[in-house]
Amino acid sequence: MLRRAVRILGSGRVSVATGTRPQPARRGFVEGGVSRARWFAAEADGMDKKIEKEKASTGAHQEASSDRVGSGMRGDGTAPRFYSVVGIERLQDGSGDWGITLDGRVLKTPKRVPLAVPSKSLALAIAAEWHWQSGKSVRPFTMPLMALVATAIDQMTIPAVRAFHVRKLLEFFPSDVVLCRHEPGPVADRQEKAHAGILRWARAELGASLAPSTSIFGASPPESVIAEAKKRLNSMDAFELTATFNAAASAKSLLIGMSLIRNVISIDEATRAARTEEDASIEEWGLVEGGHDVDQADIAVRLAAPRTMMSLLRAG
Repeated sequence: MLRRAVRILGSGRVSVATGTRPQPARRGFVEGGVSRARWFAAEADGMDKKIEKEKASTGAHQEASSDRVGSGMRGDGTAPRFYSVVGIERLQDGSGDWGITLDGRVLKTPKRVPLAVPSKSLALAIAAEWHWQSGKSVRPFTMPLMALVATAIDQMTIPAVRAFHVRKLLEFFPSDVVLCRHEPGPVADRQEKAHAGILRWARAELGASLAPSTSIFGASPPESVIAEAKKRLNSMDAFELTATFNAAASAKSLLIGMSLIRNVISIDEATRAARTEEDASIEEWGLVEGGHDVDQADIAVRLAAPRTMMSLLRAG
């Protein structure tokens, strides 16, 4: 769905601030069909008039800040949709970065700084997340790229916050699922197969002495390996560190997170590597609907989002 949305945004069927011409939205974009679309158009028109009145009285430039979503959050985790047209534009600050616009106003992070990315591809993908919201509501839980980028800009640019996240990643390194091996048997065999490629990469990048352990107290990575991992983490920019931390936290593995973000393994391989014990249990005892299947879908999204963000950044 994300790829389809990006293609549509890039094709000119959706208005973007890069010289394309806005076209009428399809019926499916607005719940309730034409009558709902007319209602929303009237609401949007009223909102625009209110904005112009505020600007005329205060002289202030009206902003499209993502904190408007948080301030209007309902009990079901949604917020009222406060915009009609989504676009992208190159920012005029000399950085060359791309921003997302809502009704022509540059989108800002919760800390009210422009949500700017150096990649047009990523800007289009974030714009797609905003565009594909329903006619009446914004669902933040369906916007993982927006959340990751806002976190990178607002949080991972702060030295103390960066240091905290690096420290936490290294603190839980001994309990990394790739390094904690089950006792010999079918589960251990599954782990060995799923983790083999990750361990080969980790030994080449962090130290040949890195090895999994069957101890109930976890592994004991050599200090040289921990020092190299810390060096790698500290060298990451805000986007890569955000992606690595989120992938590692979701997989409960720094090694899976780092290898996924570095394109060493695929999203499917990362998911299997993170779920070896759970998948072995399902194979033996069966899948619990509404439990195991939800967990599988959840971790797939949590791993796909940071990998996608980094892939789009590299695509430019």
